[in-house]
Parts: sequence; C-alpha cells; structure tokens
Amino acid sequence: MTMTKKMISWLSILTVFLTLLWSCHNEDFAKGETEPQRNNANFFKHVNSVTAKSGVDYISILEAYNREKDFLSTMPDQKGMPIWDKMQVVDAENATGLMIPLSDDNETMSSVLFATLDDENSVIGIKDYDNKLLENIVYNEKIDKNYREQMFYTFMYMDNKTFGNEDFTNIPKDLFVGRKYNNEYGRIRIKNFTTSTATAQQNGKMIWLQSCGVYWQCSHHSEGKCDNCMEKCHVNICYDVVISVPDGDATPQIPNTSGGGDGGGGTPGPQPPKDPCTQSGTAFYRISQQCSENDNTPPITTCERLKKMLENPTVSLPPGTVSIKDALLDLRNTVDLPNTTHEEGYNFKYDPATGGMYAEKVTIWSPKDNTVIYTKTPKTFGGAHFHMENLQGMFSYDDISVLYNYFFWFTATPFSGINNASYPQPVHMLVANGQVYALVIEPEDINYFRQTYNDILNGDKKLRVKFEDDFKADFSKLNSTVGGWNTDYTTLEKTFLKFVTKIDNSPKHYNLKVSLYRANQDITGWEKLTISQNGNDYTIIPNPCN
Repeated sequence: MTMTKKMISWLSILTVFLTLLWSCHNEDFAKGETEPQRNNANFFKHVNSVTAKSGVDYISILEAYNREKDFLSTMPDQKGMPIWDKMQVVDAENATGLMIPLSDDNETMSSVLFATLDDENSVIGIKDYDNKLLENIVYNEKIDKNYREQMFYTFMYMDNKTFGNEDFTNIPKDLFVGRKYNNEYGRIRIKNFTTSTATAQQNGKMIWLQSCGVYWQCSHHSEGKCDNCMEKCHVNICYDVVISVPDGDATPQIPNTSGGGDGGGGTPGPQPPKDPCTQSGTAFYRISQQCSENDNTPPITTCERLKKMLENPTVSLPPGTVSIKDALLDLRNTVDLPNTTHEEGYNFKYDPATGGMYAEKVTIWSPKDNTVIYTKTPKTFGGAHFHMENLQGMFSYDDISVLYNYFFWFTATPFSGINNASYPQPVHMLVANGQVYALVIEPEDINYFRQTYNDILNGDKKLRVKFEDDFKADFSKLNSTVGGWNTDYTTLEKTFLKFVTKIDNSPKHYNLKVSLYRANQDITGWEKLTISQNGNDYTIIPNPCN
C-alpha cells in the first residue's frame, strides 16, 4: 500500500471517530442549548481595537455567521466567554485560521474555539473543543499519536498565550516522550512559546503552523539531581499548533512537520497519570500553584490541613488555650444553652516556634450586635464562632469578610515549611444548626478570591451595598418560606453555595471561589460540600476527605 493510500485510510478512520466523538459529546450538552449558562447576547461584544493586524474585524464576521448558523447553541462549552484580545490569527495562502480562548473563571481556559475562513473572509468551518473533549482525544490510543500530541500542544500554547501558564501536567505517557521532567505524573514546563513566521499550511479546513518553545529538562541533560539549572537545562522544542476544523467528508492530512513525535498509536498506552497536583476545575492539564517547582512532592491538600487542625496537639499549648477540636466542641455545647446572650468564639493561632496550633477564647464583642471580634495578630490564621437562633444557621456576608482579612493578618513564619500540614491556611469556622462548618479558599483560588472580594469591599460602594443586599434577600426569603433559618441545614447550604458559586448564573449571585466544608459529628474529619444543578433543582454533594 502506498504512503498516500495509508494516509487516506488513516484520515478516513480519524474522521469517522471524531464525528462519533463529537456527536456523543453534543448529547451531553443538549440541555445547554435551551439553558445556556452564559448570556450569548454578550458573546461577541468587544472593544473596537480588537482586530487582526490586517485590520479585518473577524469578530463581527463570526457574529454574522452565528446569526445564520446559531453555532453558539451547539458548542460543548456553554459557560465560557471569549477573551477576544487573546485571539490568535494564523494566515495560510488561501485561508485564515482563528483560535479563540474561552474562560468561565478568567483564570483557566474552558475551551478553544477554532474557525477557518476562506480568502474572501467567509467562514467555511468552525468547531469548539472544551477541556473534556480534549481529554477524550488525547487519552484515546486509537487516535493517531501525532494528532493527539498536536492538539495537546495547541491547548498548552493557547493557555500560555492567554494566561501565561508554563507548567502542564497529566500528559499521556506516549506523548512528548523525552520532554517531560516528571514521567510518573506527566509534567512538562514550556516557556517562550513562539510561532513560525512562515505561511501556515492548509489542507481543506485544517490549518497548522509550527510553534517552538523552551522546555525544562530539570537537570543537566537528565544527568544527576534535579537542580533547576537554566542554560543547559532549557532546550528548544517544536511542534505544530493546529486549527482543527474537520471537513465533512475527510479529515485533511496533519503532517508531523516538527519532528516532535514518531507517529503510530503510541506505546505504552496514554492512560491518565492522575497527578495529585492537578488544579481543581476542568483544565486537567494545569498544575496547582502550590506544587513545588523543584521536586515532585504533591502539595498538602485543604483536606489534610483541616484534618490536622482537629488532631490532638503534639506540643504544649500556651496557658489558657485549648485545642481547636475542644474549642469547636465547646461552641457546639454552648450555642443552645438558655442563658446564652451573645456569640461565643475562639481565635485560632499558630506558634512558629513549635509549629503548633491552638484556640484562644474571644473576649471582645461588638457593642452593636454582640457579635465576636477576633484578635488581629500575625499568628491569627482563623477563628470560629456560633450563630444563635436569631441568626441564619450559615455563614453571613460579614463572615466571608473575616476570612478575607485572615489572609492579611496571618504572616507567621512556618516552623517547617509551607508544604507541611502543620502550617495552617486561613480558615473561618462556624457552629450552627448542630453542624460545624469551615470556610476556606483552595490554594489555586487564593489570588482570584482576594482580587474579586477586594473589588467588592473596596471598589465601588454601590457594589458592596448590592452584594450585602443580595445576600440578605436570599436568606430573608428563605427564613419566611421554610419556617426559620435553622430548620433545614441542607437548604441553608444550598442557598449559601448558590450565592457564592453563581451556579445559576443569577446577576444577584457571585462567583467567589470559596469552599465550604462540613465536619462529621464527632469532629474528627471533614467533607467538602459542592452543589450540582439539574434544571431548577439543586443538590448538595458531600465529598469526604480521605
């Protein structure tokens, strides 16, 4: 069989597979067609300065194409909004390719939208690949290795161009062989992404262009200990970025022009490495910011840090203080006593001299409403209090503000390194309605939370007033409909998580990226609470900490 016949045969098989994969994936978001989680009316909004170097307004061209074809309703990504100023334009001899990153959190890509235009700037093909579709492609060993490698590289390229990310993970074992610095978890570090100045190649609706970057080998040409060397350890790497818009009848040739791969199905198989450092969310190729750059030690998880807070102290406690667990038990035993007239609470402190954590009783209350006032010190990393019957059995908006403050208060030097469960992360705990809750920010979401909440607290005063009014409205309505704030704790959890995740896309809710944990009844462990949506129904999903 000639090489041409082999290529045609491979392309035909790939086309059939991608068509089936795309069709199956479309079934999963049929509900999104009728209930998109974004406002499609704003999808094409952009400033006038966002145009290609050629002066062509490709965004308006796509908008006109959508009015004709309504492709937005059939995209797998029904949450992400385009970041138009990061759109990449690739010019071939007789066509132009567009790569548009979409994001639903302004920190990671939710998908990449590919479009191909002919030499008269008419759209001839468009296709959206979300992270799940990418995952299905790169982990399927039945798909040609070069295509899987090029698709993975294209997403890495776009992630770098959009958000500056240089660290990637969960790369299948048979991709980027010899380029990964950690083969167990499939990690690679690439910086200085560039594209060739040559005209891109085209076959049908597919367009590809060589891109090069600098990858890190970890040590001197893989010899000796990982030493994060710079000159000898950073080596050029070249692959193809591909605007993957399959033709209706046949998928065009995607040649291996870069020499990055060796073709074939790939051995060993491309099973997911399941990196424990994977960033939360759908961007499975992202590494958590808390992972060490110079070793392969997984970061300490929030579950581990919270569990450590409940353990019996291994060092002597300062006089007049108790363990965090004993403080929580005291609050739970005190909240419903008939003589309770004001909130009780504890400051959580860290001793950098011993690495120990302890709780110190709050002794100051607000004269306005008898709520606790925590003590601001460099050692104060958190606190806990209870809500009585006249307050909702859940965190208030002021409680979120307290958590925000802890990030500025807690500056104590770690006793034995940050990547240690004994070094706490800021946390605010609440005892209410028979439950013990912890409000925290996952490490990878800290920057987002601090910036977003700072805008609410210290930006436009109207925004802060609206935030507080929206929160009070949700819980006031709940109080009048369920017969009291402390009637059903799962209803309270749903109300709170809807407000702080904006899962319903309500303009009166806010995506703060806060995480809610609930302790078990004997206060020895935790489970992270997440919320899922099915139409107008919402369900709390407990995710036990191991």
